[in-house]
Amino acid sequence: MNSSFSQNKLKGKLEYKVTYKLSFQLDSTDANSRKAELMILYLGEDFSKYLSRAKTLANPIVVQGNSAHTSRNALPHFHYEIIKEREKDSLLYLLKIPKMEDRFVYAESKHQFDWQIAQETKTIEGFSAQKATTTFAGREYTAWFTTEIPISDGPYKFNGLPGLILEITDTQGYWDFKFVGLEKLSPKITYRLNLKQYEKTTRPALEKLWHRYRSDPMGYANNPNVVGTPEVDQFYRDAFAEMLRKENNPLELK
Repeated sequence: MNSSFSQNKLKGKLEYKVTYKLSFQLDSTDANSRKAELMILYLGEDFSKYLSRAKTLANPIVVQGNSAHTSRNALPHFHYEIIKEREKDSLLYLLKIPKMEDRFVYAESKHQFDWQIAQETKTIEGFSAQKATTTFAGREYTAWFTTEIPISDGPYKFNGLPGLILEITDTQGYWDFKFVGLEKLSPKITYRLNLKQYEKTTRPALEKLWHRYRSDPMGYANNPNVVGTPEVDQFYRDAFAEMLRKENNPLELK
């Protein structure tokens, strides 16, 4: 996917805002660990942008040089953003390390899904939706899409159906995206992305780095102004290790 980096800047208008409620269970051994977060899919003529709603609350999405940051009051669990280009086989996964200036991006093909479309239909929030199934990253999924919104997109990396995905759930129910609403933006929102600010990487490398950050955020920052005792440092490392131990059920298993 080197072609995805052939241009260093991306600019366009975002016309629609789709809101999903993502319900997820990060600890497969504890049903009480289930959480929920609102996620936003912005749709434009040339590309879409997917991210946690919490990342959009404090600042306008109009980005000058992609300098937006997460509000102190907004605490998203998901810090990444996903860009899908409409006319290209291009999916960009962007991650800024919280409270740091480190930015990373990797590119993938959009065409990762072998959809099987069924005849079954149902109504979702007034839209006629049709059933489809696929496998992705070690999980089996059931999706519901509508041709009444003829945009081949959906939450997270999901796309490739002849309409917008309104719902998609893995067969075990650990990851469940449900359509909340669709809003036409007036005026349209301008979005600018400067990829020169991002270090190019791969998914495995970024997952390893993210795990290192999550295991020891203070050690990752290596801030000489933050000095703690060995006992305090060990306490925090143990606490983060326990937190990560419970996060054993990522969306992408492989």
